[in-house]
Amino acid sequence: EEERGFLAADLIVCNADVPFATETIARPKASNEEATLDATESLYRDTYDWNDKLDYSTGVLAFHWSVSQSLDALNTHNVFMSANTTADAEESWAVLRNGDGTQNEGTSSSSSSSSSSMKDRPFNFYVHRASMTDESASPPNCDSIMVLVPCPTLARNEDLASLPRDEAIEVYKQQFGKGMVDDVRDAVLRRLSVLGGLENLSDLILDEVLDTPATYADYYNVGAGVPFGLSHGLGQLSLTRPAAECKTRNNVLFVGASSRPGNGVPLVLIGSKQVAKKAIEKLKNMMIT
Repeated sequence: EEERGFLAADLIVCNADVPFATETIARPKASNEEATLDATESLYRDTYDWNDKLDYSTGVLAFHWSVSQSLDALNTHNVFMSANTTADAEESWAVLRNGDGTQNEGTSSSSSSSSSSMKDRPFNFYVHRASMTDESASPPNCDSIMVLVPCPTLARNEDLASLPRDEAIEVYKQQFGKGMVDDVRDAVLRRLSVLGGLENLSDLILDEVLDTPATYADYYNVGAGVPFGLSHGLGQLSLTRPAAECKTRNNVLFVGASSRPGNGVPLVLIGSKQVAKKAIEKLKNMMIT
């Protein structure tokens, strides 16, 4: 295993999620921290935490299913809305994004949700069928789909910030328990069963890979476990989002969905171009001085 640590650099472009990076790898050391850490730890501590004073986009439960037959009732992109009334439309977004508004720090989503099943409540979700445009996505006469269901973000537990990263992530994974995941899966399958050929979709699933906000945090170190970065409310829109320049380290620039100008591929590419220009200017100034 390669030895971990810091390498000296004139300039660093950090593409880790900004709310995560500012509280971990770019966080200023506390005054008493040097005394409590040995030489190796003072250089590098692998932890997971984020700035919970910011507003985040929705969390996501992602079901990746390998299916034993072609699902011709689905297009490449499919959005399933639940809105018989205005009240249903409003609740369809609130149910999974906020749970019941009572998901407490350190508790699982399954225990904090109400006793009613998701099958009895309005909610919206998205299905991507890659094989519609890419035949290599699945074997002949089979299929592979991804189902994205909005859900709560991770609830930050400040006590986990000092734990080794792997231990903290394992605790955060408990916020999305089996009961909650099973209920959402069953509700999605019930909604899809009205389509021709999908009546018994559960019997056709050969394999499932599940992603939750906790697994996204594990894979990508995203703040609050959200795959889409900070939300785009007026307080976090364009120039009001975190700047590229790190406030605590002069030689660090941030880039990515949670930085300026925003998330989504086009905006991230625009931000990357702007950061590249800033990096060149900084390096030129360093050479002059």
